[in-house]
Amino acid sequence: MKRLFPLLILCVFALGALSGCATKSDLVKLPRPSGKIAVAGFTNPVFNWELLAGYLPHEGKPIDKDILQKLDDKMVGVLSKHGVTAFARPAITRQCQEIEVFENLGGRREAAFAYWVKVGQCMSADYILVPQILFWQDLRGMQKADFNIQPASVIIDLYLIDVNNRRIIRRFHYDETQQTLMENVLEADTFFKRGGKWVTAMQLADEALETGLMELGL
Repeated sequence: MKRLFPLLILCVFALGALSGCATKSDLVKLPRPSGKIAVAGFTNPVFNWELLAGYLPHEGKPIDKDILQKLDDKMVGVLSKHGVTAFARPAITRQCQEIEVFENLGGRREAAFAYWVKVGQCMSADYILVPQILFWQDLRGMQKADFNIQPASVIIDLYLIDVNNRRIIRRFHYDETQQTLMENVLEADTFFKRGGKWVTAMQLADEALETGLMELGL
């Protein structure tokens, strides 16, 4: 058994190296949308009918508004980092979010989509980026090996809506619960990128925004 342990460690590092090589290539970027982009403030749907797609893992569980504000700020930072400049910031778009209201269109999903189209029209935008956070569980416990740790877990959806043609043209879905290396050896590259330690929900959100906005072409 003692002889097998070093071999196991060696295999784990080898997997980490291989997966690292596989992820060195840049993410495939879609063409950047041309026109005015309105960036909505993060929302936290607590009922399924508020979603543009999918389902909530748990209905009726709101998130602290301070977290939404921090996510708005981070999203602006990542967009600027990616060289996106011609966009209306969440603080401005949120004014239209407060003006427009959901209408009963006979289908709840249709009502949610129509609402965001109206927000985009209110902003005189060609596209509106809609970020929604479906689940947020922060890290609890010491940031070291501890069997009593509750790992961070985050579910985020990013939608890019073509306001003029009234359709969702791109979507990014992020659903991540941190696991130990032994729980998921295939994610060794991600484990090493995180420094081999437990991370917070906000750090997972950073990953979601960095990857998601790039995959949307933003």
